[in-house]
Amino acid sequence: MGAEAGRLCQVFEAVVARVTPPPRATLRERVTWVEALIGADPTLEGESLLDDETSLRVVARAAESAATDTGDIAARDIAALRAFKDILRGLVLADAVLGAGEDMPLSYEQFVFELVQAVENATCTVPVEGEAVLVASALEVRGLAFEAVALLGLAEGDFPQAEREDTLLRDADRAWLAEQGFAIEPSLQGDEATFFYQAVTRARRRLLLCRPYLADDGQPWEASPYWFAAQGLLGGAPLIHVRPTDPVSESASAQELIAAAPDDGLDVPAAVLRTRVGAGPSPWNGDLSALADELGRRYGADQPWSSSRLETYARCPFYFWAAYVLELEPREAPQAGFDVLTLGSIYHAVLERLYKRVPDGDPDRLRAGLPAVAREIYAAAPQDYGFRPTALWQHQQAELTEVLRRTLEGLIEAAGEYVPLAQELPFGLGDRPPLILQAAGGPGLRLRGYIDRVDRAPDGRLRIIDYKAGSTLISASDLAEGHRLQLPLYALAAQEALAAEVAGGFYWHITSARPSSLKLEGCDGGAAGAIETAVGHALAIAAAVRAGQFAPHPPAEGCPAACPATAFCERYAPRLR
Repeated sequence: MGAEAGRLCQVFEAVVARVTPPPRATLRERVTWVEALIGADPTLEGESLLDDETSLRVVARAAESAATDTGDIAARDIAALRAFKDILRGLVLADAVLGAGEDMPLSYEQFVFELVQAVENATCTVPVEGEAVLVASALEVRGLAFEAVALLGLAEGDFPQAEREDTLLRDADRAWLAEQGFAIEPSLQGDEATFFYQAVTRARRRLLLCRPYLADDGQPWEASPYWFAAQGLLGGAPLIHVRPTDPVSESASAQELIAAAPDDGLDVPAAVLRTRVGAGPSPWNGDLSALADELGRRYGADQPWSSSRLETYARCPFYFWAAYVLELEPREAPQAGFDVLTLGSIYHAVLERLYKRVPDGDPDRLRAGLPAVAREIYAAAPQDYGFRPTALWQHQQAELTEVLRRTLEGLIEAAGEYVPLAQELPFGLGDRPPLILQAAGGPGLRLRGYIDRVDRAPDGRLRIIDYKAGSTLISASDLAEGHRLQLPLYALAAQEALAAEVAGGFYWHITSARPSSLKLEGCDGGAAGAIETAVGHALAIAAAVRAGQFAPHPPAEGCPAACPATAFCERYAPRLR
């Protein structure tokens, strides 16, 4: 009996040692200890490698019982154990995402407290028989666990969605009301991070994260910050680039093949449409070469041009024909308040007046002067820009000022060694000479306009900034295709007017408070190369106008509603919003 008692004592001491929590451990180490004690789930890929001889094999024993159990008790137990493991791993993931101190020791009492709270807030659903796919929002799957989860739309502005303040009651007003004792919360809750955490912790075996890399207009679409965070956490997870032109033969399943099959029948009608659209030149599809003599006189070397007209032709020659040759006006729907063009004019006016009052660009004086300048512009805006203010005008002024405050901070940060030299610098207007572009063997063109802003470095080099109120991204390809000529042409005008070298320049997106990805200094050949490209496009456009070439060419993103030819152009394709 002595030997048997000794053996039993050793076994008992081993069991006690195994179930005794470590005296000092981090959250991750405590979760690992509990998971190892429970044992691996033999039905899950890779978990069997984590099992050891000292575990209680709780999940494995429940699975063995399920093989002989005719009821649903074993299945219920397995579902509960898997849900418990999901809770444990959710604690680790939350700790990693929130950066709450992964290497900090956590007492056993605190660990148990957090675990109990997580268990009380969790739900466990016994899986139904058969295979099915649940399509739901991140909010609807809280507390549920799945074998596999696919999370879609991890792109900037889609997930997370950009939160916006309540238009009627801004957060500053809400904070003041809260200080007065009213039970009111801010409108910006930061719920998107919570939704993402809820979604990615629902997967038990496989997690698929998807994001679009191109927007509807073909421009690159930036990834969500959650995409990069997930890549950092998951390490070497495979990244697959899927394209819509991938052949049907690469379908991943019979269902995908069946879904793609109907598209094969579109080839014939699409070919017919391409043939009709690609018919030879004629007066009915924009070939007005019969009017070349008249157009040559009208748009001769003395005719002043603007960069916006050149860009209009580059995007769609028929738009240019309707708007500037026929001088048709678009049918605009009446609206209350100001439109997008007026908004841009207000932004430009505030920035122009502010920098004229602070010509040295001192950051503190710019910040201090912004509110007063903005109020002056707002007070005169309805009369200056011809709109009737709505009941929201006061709230809109506060929103506009906040946008201008952010963009001013961005401009101050981007200033570097440059200081403001000129605001709204004219050329080709009044007594200012135009920019003349000479063409080899033909008439050139005269360009006029206003340069939003010219900055100068200590060594005399210039930088051109053109403000843009719209949200459309501007890239180097826009210059290469002739769609964005204003910045380099204005750079050439400033270079000639001020007799100094232009070293760089960019478009400044006011609402997002950042420069465009198109930068003159980043083009092939630097600013000089960008200017050469723009001049080539401008001369080619002027020559095409004089030759009567106005074939419709709808933009890839769709035609703008402001085109005056929308009512009769057979190639009109409305822009999807």
